[in-house]
Amino acid sequence: MSMRRYLLHIAYCGSRLRGVQKQREEHEALFVSVGGLVEKGLQRLRPESIEQLYFSSRTDTGVHAVCNTAHVDLSCQSEGLCYEPSAITNTLNRFFKKNNAEIRVHKTILVPSTFHARYDAVSRRYLYRLAVTPEPTSGGRAALEKFMPVAEIGKLYLVRPPFDVERLEPVCRLLEGIHDFASFANVQRKGDTPRETLREIKSVTVTPGRPLLDPSQDPLYSHLQFWDVNVHGKSFLYRQVRRIVGVLVGVAQGRFNLQDVQHMLDYPSQRNWSPKVQVAPPDGLFLLDVEYPLHVFAEGEDSGQRPQE
Repeated sequence: MSMRRYLLHIAYCGSRLRGVQKQREEHEALFVSVGGLVEKGLQRLRPESIEQLYFSSRTDTGVHAVCNTAHVDLSCQSEGLCYEPSAITNTLNRFFKKNNAEIRVHKTILVPSTFHARYDAVSRRYLYRLAVTPEPTSGGRAALEKFMPVAEIGKLYLVRPPFDVERLEPVCRLLEGIHDFASFANVQRKGDTPRETLREIKSVTVTPGRPLLDPSQDPLYSHLQFWDVNVHGKSFLYRQVRRIVGVLVGVAQGRFNLQDVQHMLDYPSQRNWSPKVQVAPPDGLFLLDVEYPLHVFAEGEDSGQRPQE
């Protein structure tokens, strides 16, 4: 029996999924993570064995993906007769549709046995969608929900004015480059293995955004000013992107400033997160793309052709 390695390009709406990582309590009748559902779908291929799925990016509960990736080793049906990539794509998508799972596989690629979805990735791109409501409101977060278009539920973060986007350019430039982002990391529990918090951010930009529907189709859109936060880097700490967005919102609203951000970078500490800033919620966060060197795609895409040995 021989094994072949496949790379899956996976998209999902994370609102009703418990993140990527398979949960310990998931069982035959309950698969609520991306990983658990993909593994269940792969069983429809009836392989001799399914090795562990390795995702490039372990997105959290509520986070969406336009394109996440994962590799898996499948045993060939017989010597020299392996699964065609298109068969894997179609089998998984039939399973997801039948089970009302908001997941789709867009492409399956045969890759070398040395390829690793996580460690071979050279960069990841994230988008965070937010919108500013028209006037200050009282009553906490619930008071903002009257401005939420139904098509945007779970895919947009509403924030109060004031929101001065001109303040964000120097903050974005400050965050770029190689820094110790310990101040942007979750506090580790006692006894946990210390983690490396040095990361390189290639770019952070804040640009005008757009609604998911034509604004003429929902009058609530006329009340909102959309902004897109794009973050590009090789890898990120757990919730680092959401913390970056939280800092940017705090600066735009005047609760935080450039010097405060500089202090977080100059004195990196997991306990140096400011109470002036809120971690942005998962709503609005999309993993857009995971990038690899081109040579890893040389062995056979979703072309309908049998991969060559």
